[in-house]
Amino acid sequence: MVSSARATFPAVTDPLFSPLSIPALSITALDTRYLGIAETASAFVVRGTDGAVLVECGCAVAFEGLVGQLADLGLAPGDLSALFLTHIHLDHAGSAGHFAREGVPVFVHPRGVRHLAEPSRLIAGSRAVHGARYERFYGDPLPIGADRLHGIEHGGVVERAGLRFEAIETPGHARHHHAWLAGRVGAAPEVVFTGDVLAMISPGSSHISIPVPPSDIDIPAWRESVRRLRALPAGLRAVLTHGGERPLGAHLDAFVSRMNEELPLLAELVELAKTDAAGADARYRDFLAPRARAAGVSEELIAALLGKAFRGMNLAGIAEAIAAGRFSPTL
Repeated sequence: MVSSARATFPAVTDPLFSPLSIPALSITALDTRYLGIAETASAFVVRGTDGAVLVECGCAVAFEGLVGQLADLGLAPGDLSALFLTHIHLDHAGSAGHFAREGVPVFVHPRGVRHLAEPSRLIAGSRAVHGARYERFYGDPLPIGADRLHGIEHGGVVERAGLRFEAIETPGHARHHHAWLAGRVGAAPEVVFTGDVLAMISPGSSHISIPVPPSDIDIPAWRESVRRLRALPAGLRAVLTHGGERPLGAHLDAFVSRMNEELPLLAELVELAKTDAAGADARYRDFLAPRARAAGVSEELIAALLGKAFRGMNLAGIAEAIAAGRFSPTL
């Protein structure tokens, strides 16, 4: 079961999303305080028989907070045997260069390597998407030297600290996306770290929020990623960067249902936005807010996490996917 280094995550009342009480790896969630809000995203310390590794690392501005939380666990950044990234979006990988600077080897999808080695394009793209919020909530990633940066292909296996991590290529949200199947060396896998391929859960709720930002959204590819995850051994737990621990099978079903509910509307709103951008945003707001409210999301978090910036980002991502021929109304 995933534990928290500093705070207890809010209780989830929907039984579908209750934590599982089965034997598991020792995994501790560190709060990256994404967008300045507690428990919107995590990095995960996984302890093995010979040390510990980190999965995900938050934005560059999260680094100092992570250092403090690691210290609470008796660890310094340089004690980590590896950093595994699901993809290179800054809320997942923005402080990777800071950890690499401390000597931590970084493992990522091969498509992400060049952007982490020379992050200027990643910085420019992120600034364009996030605008005025960039400096406060994201910050610039540091470049990573070739000696610390390792691209892992689909099916590749990395063993560190007595742990085994297998890369599962899972595009759809991003072309440079892996899920990481993890367990002890010599034992069956126990969890899969899913990044954003299975969406996000708003803190303290059961609300699944689908992330479809520019510029890599590819619904047919996403469908194949879901198929790959469904083919994994039964009984695995999914660990979401935004949302924590979930039963993989049940969450897959719920995620696909949410995508199939929202994708047709997004396509309709993209068309409407060509002549009435304000009307498209209002309809999207009126679609999201009651669903989030019913699933337990507070009014404050609805405004912060599902506000105009989020809605505009999703509409822009779907517009690009439609224009590029990478859209389908169903997953």
